[in-house]
Amino acid sequence: MNSVDHQILLSWQRIDTWLRSHSDGQPAHLMSPAAQADIDAVARELGLPLPSDLVSLWQLENVSADYWLPPQGGAALIEPAAALRDRAIWLNAAADEDPDDPNLFPPGLLPIASNGGGDNLVIELRPNQHHGAIFLWDHENWGLRVPLWPDVATMLDDVAQAMESGKPALLDHAAQGGDEPPCVPLVNDWNEFEGWVVHRD
Repeated sequence: MNSVDHQILLSWQRIDTWLRSHSDGQPAHLMSPAAQADIDAVARELGLPLPSDLVSLWQLENVSADYWLPPQGGAALIEPAAALRDRAIWLNAAADEDPDDPNLFPPGLLPIASNGGGDNLVIELRPNQHHGAIFLWDHENWGLRVPLWPDVATMLDDVAQAMESGKPALLDHAAQGGDEPPCVPLVNDWNEFEGWVVHRD
């Protein structure tokens, strides 16, 4: 196990421990570790290498596919095949729009999580200054803005810290002028996690 694998594993273990302590049972859906063939299929389809921290996350065992990722409301991690499916949906939608629109879905983006309402967390795979960064792709307001996190590893660490400490997630995003407000995990009266809500001072 290399250092990236170890970092991703430790962050997920922290998140998983917190989720299990704020749940009435097993997660509704656990992702199976992605087969190397499925990961290779994603890289081949995009013609771009995948960040090692994303690959490490996909290869973990028993990762929850419930809505444990920020921003507010929550987003659920998706498997490689679903990532390609959602990407195809966005590319088809873009093909139906004005080809001169600069906010059309770029082929170098890959959805990695869904909020269930039509929005995705996407990872930037093009070789630019934001390579590996995570963005929110809003189905009503297309286009990339300020990254939510610079990479998958930072995303997981931010989530783990917010869950363990009560310190809001997305503070760095907000400090850079991002649109998404810092948020905290919502726990109900039965000590069960219900999603992410905007942090109020």
